[in-house]
Amino acid sequence: MKSVFIRETGIHPWEQLQPIHDKSYITVTLLNQEYIDVWKTWCEFASILALRWPKIVQWHTKLLPFHSKSQEYISQKTFYKNSKPGDILRKNESTKIYSQIINLDFDSLRTPPNSMISHRTSIIIMQNNNDNNLDPLWHKLSNLAEISKTDDFKIILTNEESITFSFYEAETYGVAQLICHSKHLPYLNESINKINLEEIHKKDIYAYIHR
Repeated sequence: MKSVFIRETGIHPWEQLQPIHDKSYITVTLLNQEYIDVWKTWCEFASILALRWPKIVQWHTKLLPFHSKSQEYISQKTFYKNSKPGDILRKNESTKIYSQIINLDFDSLRTPPNSMISHRTSIIIMQNNNDNNLDPLWHKLSNLAEISKTDDFKIILTNEESITFSFYEAETYGVAQLICHSKHLPYLNESINKINLEEIHKKDIYAYIHR
């Protein structure tokens, strides 16, 4: 079945019950009965968005401090064995929680990795520059132990030029959700029109999923 989309003013994370109806932000939700199919729709959508936001990174938090120095060492060793130049894995000295930011190659995202659906601990950020220095972004996000509140997106989006994507997988549907500042809505609308998606409203979600 072809994916559909929902367009809402404010910050409306998929599984959070208290959205923010702030006109400064916009949420676009891509929905399909299969996660693999919504991922394909996201790839098509993101390939258009990448013309304006060419830099794609993934932020991920370890959620909790490591239990031991050996755990910490093994995690660092594994990370740097597989990392690319500019990738960061560091510990917040206040919380003792490690978080990382890695550069993503858009072509490598054709197959949906399981790591992308950990929406409380992982998010994709698309930026309108090709700056390889991820230090400022890591410092800005390093105090987030997880993405658990709508206000967390305000921290992530303090750079108004960035856009974010989160992913959700359930037994009967898959979701790719874009949240950004509403000033980007005209371009988002143009991009959605190019991939010919049907728009539905929140009240139609149940009927679509069980169609």
